[in-house]
Amino acid sequence: MQKRSLAANLILTLGFLLRLVQLQGRPVWYDEAFAILYARLRPALMVSATTTPAAGTGAADVHPLLYYFSLKSWMELVGSSAFSARFLSVILGMLTVALLWRLAIWCLGPRTGFAVGVLAAVNPFHVTYSQEARMYALLGLTCVASTWSFFRALDSTPNPAPITKDPPEVPRTRGSGAWRPLAHHPPRWKWWGLYAVASALTLYTHHLGVFFIGGLHVLFATHRRWWLQLPKLLLADAVALTLFSPWLFGVLPGQIGFVRRGYWLTAPGAEELVRIVMLPVLTFYEPAPLWLLGLALFTGLLILVSLILQTARQRSQATSFLILSSAPITGLLLASQWFPVYLERALLPSALCYLVALGWILTPGHDSPIRQRTLLVLLALSTTGSLLNHYGYEGFPRPPFREAAVYLRACLESGEVIVHTDKLTYLPMRFYAPDLPAEFLADEPGSPEDTLALPTQKALGIRAAATISDAIGSASSVWVVSFEREVREIDSSGQDSNPLTWFDTDWRKADQQDFAGLLVRRYEKRMP
Repeated sequence: MQKRSLAANLILTLGFLLRLVQLQGRPVWYDEAFAILYARLRPALMVSATTTPAAGTGAADVHPLLYYFSLKSWMELVGSSAFSARFLSVILGMLTVALLWRLAIWCLGPRTGFAVGVLAAVNPFHVTYSQEARMYALLGLTCVASTWSFFRALDSTPNPAPITKDPPEVPRTRGSGAWRPLAHHPPRWKWWGLYAVASALTLYTHHLGVFFIGGLHVLFATHRRWWLQLPKLLLADAVALTLFSPWLFGVLPGQIGFVRRGYWLTAPGAEELVRIVMLPVLTFYEPAPLWLLGLALFTGLLILVSLILQTARQRSQATSFLILSSAPITGLLLASQWFPVYLERALLPSALCYLVALGWILTPGHDSPIRQRTLLVLLALSTTGSLLNHYGYEGFPRPPFREAAVYLRACLESGEVIVHTDKLTYLPMRFYAPDLPAEFLADEPGSPEDTLALPTQKALGIRAAATISDAIGSASSVWVVSFEREVREIDSSGQDSNPLTWFDTDWRKADQQDFAGLLVRRYEKRMP
């Protein structure tokens, strides 16, 4: 027992340390900068900035506010540096690892639970989003909590015996005011209640969590004599929807209108399908080393084939987790053919369930020893490569904004202005250097990139300039910040909207610095 406890503590410590690597040093990118700046607002202003109708839509933002409220409370305690803001996700991620480990033990036994604990602790996909100041670590935790309470409510156990009639209830006692079940028959209503609360929290964390909740319902349909539990499930769903109803009826329709108007998400294609296979070792940035992509794809395919073969041969709860990981992904893929909502990072809960099934086939006796050893070697190599690539990556959309801000602060002279061609560079630089006088150009109204609505800008105390001349004003020298990738994509598309061409006639380029794809240029106006 002591050896088992020591091993568990070592694994959890390893997972914790992996989530601390580069926690402060990795660049804060647009999504994180937005989250931190947004969470600094007053709660009432956050609600207003999200729900106020924007031009042509019914809401100004597309995310619910549970994470932002949580981050605000957290930052009021520990501060709003990159390390402090991200540490909340570290805590949420480690709670998820521990709960997933406990769930795997309860469903599949201690040996499989240990394997799942190791896999979750080092999983690159989960490590990445346990290091970001975004809502995905919280989404993973609420979905695992929903799964745990759902399984307990159904009393799903490994190799369950045929369902028999419930044992007779103990007569009601007036003093208690409730029925007291027999000691060996736990009160499932408690677990149904926890399932309802966890499901509501999932929806308040991210709207795409509804696909995971839908996956639980698909799994429910495979449960023996499911109709006996159907009234309880429907009641729990009604409670969850009641808890979510203020957002469901008051805000969500407008947010759907925002996405329908035109959003940056597109229908998934072949690339997304290939990346799904790599969920156990996923987290790559472009361009990723070809050897890593090939290794991860081969590892993912071998895992998938092994899972399909072994779960077909052996009846166990691993099949339930395989269903629970695939059903939300299938739902997202199908829905996105008509209404693009496919977001890879929202697959994190599915990936966690997939790790439980993977832990089962890695447990001795559930697959051939040769294949298990092969999988362990491949997993170790691809996981290590993915983590190293994650920790060391600098490029779009995560270039070294801090270094660029230091450079600008040192070089900026009186009367000069800074213009960002896109909000994706403006908000991170505002996080690192709020004192720098900077403007940014508005996205084309109604375009898929037009996601920072005017009510949100107003709440943040910023305002996009309609044209580059408006942003520059009367300044005779200007610093322009842009992504090299952005300029390259505009040039290759043949569009006439490249803002840098505005400087071709009356301006000359006096300086240029490249910060891993983040270009900082200084232009001076030519004298007549």
